[in-house]
Order: sequence, then C-alpha cells, then structure tokens
Amino acid sequence: MTVVQTIDRRQAQRYQAGFDIRFSINGGADIVSNTLNFTSRSIAIRSDVLAQKGDHISIFFAGLPTIDGEIARVFAEGFAVVLNEESLALMAHAHPRNSESAFHAAGAGGPVETVTSPFIKTQSAVSSRALISSGVGYQPGYNRHFLSIVTADAAAIENITAIRIGADGVKWTANALKFEQRNNRGIAVLSLNDWQAYMGAAYGLKISVMSETYGEWVLEIDADPIADHLASLSPMQMAISA
Repeated sequence: MTVVQTIDRRQAQRYQAGFDIRFSINGGADIVSNTLNFTSRSIAIRSDVLAQKGDHISIFFAGLPTIDGEIARVFAEGFAVVLNEESLALMAHAHPRNSESAFHAAGAGGPVETVTSPFIKTQSAVSSRALISSGVGYQPGYNRHFLSIVTADAAAIENITAIRIGADGVKWTANALKFEQRNNRGIAVLSLNDWQAYMGAAYGLKISVMSETYGEWVLEIDADPIADHLASLSPMQMAISA
C-alpha cells in the first residue's frame, strides 16, 4: 500500500491519503485496513465490517499511542471517525519509538531505505531552506520523517528553547533531534510522525523557533512540496523492507 494514494487538490479540507492502520470497534478483535482520507479532526477508514454511527473505535498506526474516536458516518467504502481532543493531542505530540536510530538501524530485511526531498523554499524573515527525509520504520510503510531546517544565519539556531509547529490550527512542540553548525550554516533536525507529515502535506507547516539569542522567528512551508515528497515514497519507486 502506498503511503499517499491520491492528492485531491480540489478538496482543501479533505486530504486523500492511504496509510496502513489497525482498528477495533467496541473492544472487538483487531482489523487491518487502510485510510481513505482525513481532515485535521477526522479519519475515513476503508472497511467492509459492520459498523454503526456512535460505535467506539480504537485506531493504531505509525507507532502512535492508541487513538480513540467515535464513528460519525457510515458509507459504502467504510466509515468516518471523529477524533476527540485527547486523541488529537496524542497524535500531535507523539513520536515513533527509536526514531533517533531509524536511518541507521539494520532490520531483518536489511538496512533502512531513505528518500530525501529536494530543498524546499520557505517564507521567513531568516534566510532558510528546508528538506524532508523519510525512511521505512519497524512497521510496514514509511513512518519515519525528519524535517531539516538549514539557514545561512547560524546564530538563528543558537540557544534554542523550543520549536513549535502548526498545521490548520493544530499545534505541537517539535521533537528536535539535533542542532549543529556546518560550513557557516546552522542546521536543525526535527522528527515528525506520520500524522504530522500528512498534516503538513494537506495544510502546510508554520514553524516558530524560540531562542535566547534571536528571540522568536517564524518560517512557513507550503503544502505542495511536502505532498510531492510523500507521493515519491511509492513502493514502486523503492523497495520496502518487510
């Protein structure tokens, strides 16, 4: 299953993406399936199981904690789930386990494969560019995403106290893996879970960097280059370790 099946540019509020999940309804057995689309507050799941509006559902994907919600609508291809505030908070703040070593670990299927985007233009008062690297994690599919911010003003990432990321009104504090200076440039590397990467591909990202040296500065990344990067992760273009 590809991480991103289709991207419907005509539906700005509903982002069509297929990623592998497991779910259970009303505490029943786990069922393996995939998503149809999502918004910043809901997920549509492909399924032919018998489900009713109001049923409780637990969803598992991308190494995140259990995501709980309620079935809000049933249709021919499956059903739509409304996420509660607690689940949204978990999805925004959770990070896959062992993400620091994801690009270097060797699993049963061999070394982890990675894909890196071209440099992405940003809108910022501080001259900067971004790129995204994604790799195969311990689950089937791509669930390791690293956002790198590169700036010619190395002082801009000195003494950073926090980095906050937002997409369509949902905000979270970034999990920074490292900051470094290289060839008179500053580099900040952040990890994103699947949900955060998909949110960026649907709505774009607004990143606020707080530092003792520079105060607060903001950069924005458009949705299109993030969506293009996720679309490039097709198993047809790159072998996935089982």
